[in-house]
Amino acid sequence: MKIKEIIVVEGKHDAQKIKSCVDADIETTSGTHLSADLLKRLKAMNETRGIIVFTDPDGPGEMIRKKIIEAVGTCKHASLSTKQSRHNQKVGIEHARCEDIVHSLSMCATYDVKGDTLSWYAFVDLGLTGQKDSQEKRDLIADAFNMPITNGKRCFQYLNMMHKTKEDIIEVLKGV
Repeated sequence: MKIKEIIVVEGKHDAQKIKSCVDADIETTSGTHLSADLLKRLKAMNETRGIIVFTDPDGPGEMIRKKIIEAVGTCKHASLSTKQSRHNQKVGIEHARCEDIVHSLSMCATYDVKGDTLSWYAFVDLGLTGQKDSQEKRDLIADAFNMPITNGKRCFQYLNMMHKTKEDIIEVLKGV
């Protein structure tokens, strides 16, 4: 599989794993400290070829994703679940199976930072926060829309960046 966009991962082991699965150019963040130069380079790459942010499904990966969104704006995102990327006690892209990586890259979601399509009232009304089963519902939504599993506030932001509506979410939650 050939990827046109530049894939942004956390480290060299993630880059090696991705390169073993797909034909792509890779940029690494080298951890959670993203320099101003790196963020400027990512913004330029996004404007010319596009980038796909593909970070680990953990706290540091989420922090990197957030920093890139703030600096770059609208771009594509791929994600894996913790289950797909776990090996022993470690979690990371480097531990995932190639078939899961290829599937995630083929299902990239574009996070557009302009405009809201879902109100906070609708989000709460759908039971995606403040209820016993809210995390379970958010997990289903994350799987359906290929986004990271996260807390309520971040889920709300991701859904708006993907221009998802209340109706889109109702469709996913019908079986719950």
